[in-house]
Amino acid sequence: MIRLGVCTDVKNINELAEIGYDYLEYNLAKLYSLSDEEYEEVVALVDAAPIKVEACNCMLPGDIKIVGEEVNAQVIHDYLDKAFSRAQRIGVKIVVFGSGGSRRVPDGFDTGVAWRQIGNYLRMVERHAMENDITVVIEPLRAGECNIMNFVSEATLMASLIQMPHIAVLADTYHMALGSEPLTALTMAGSQLKHLHTANAIGRKYPKEGDGERYAEIFETLKEMGYEGRVSVEGGCDDFSVDARDAFKVLNAARA
Repeated sequence: MIRLGVCTDVKNINELAEIGYDYLEYNLAKLYSLSDEEYEEVVALVDAAPIKVEACNCMLPGDIKIVGEEVNAQVIHDYLDKAFSRAQRIGVKIVVFGSGGSRRVPDGFDTGVAWRQIGNYLRMVERHAMENDITVVIEPLRAGECNIMNFVSEATLMASLIQMPHIAVLADTYHMALGSEPLTALTMAGSQLKHLHTANAIGRKYPKEGDGERYAEIFETLKEMGYEGRVSVEGGCDDFSVDARDAFKVLNAARA
């Protein structure tokens, strides 16, 4: 069965388990930035929790560039060494490569070079992912958030061309909706689709019953594909306890 999670702070892990979620999705850049003492507190919390941190989003902080003239391979490797090691320790299996600030193409910079730099970055990532048994999924971001790789079809093409066993594709139904990308993009991604984010496209809020989003159709498409991965809620909420429960009710019914 498709697994359900929420992108949220690790402090909410026990409440998510109580609601019925299968995992929590945390922020990798935040995990990296924790002091050793803070990190050990996170480890203790996760070790004691009934569910684990199976995924991380926000792969890179905005000041680590992978596109443009400021790319520093050593800085990237040093960051990934620590970040992936910490992630692996708390059970992470999926790391989401969105990081719009890191991959944004600077004004006047050659877009063709930028695409090659993204490919080179993913080849660098492969070693770290392999060593930590993690799959990195490329997240397309809407044009308003990043000026390159905006569609699932583009992420699928990139993953297909670099052919790295630990590099795959994410689809975010919010970004898809704002980019008018059809659900057939999921089918076209096929076996390369390894993770999904979802939210109400209007305001990017947690799913609610009757909010106008096509959750049943999304999950039906995934089930027809034979998808057995994870789907994380990624969006804003007004009251976490209430909204996380409402979202679970909607998504749990859709995945049944």
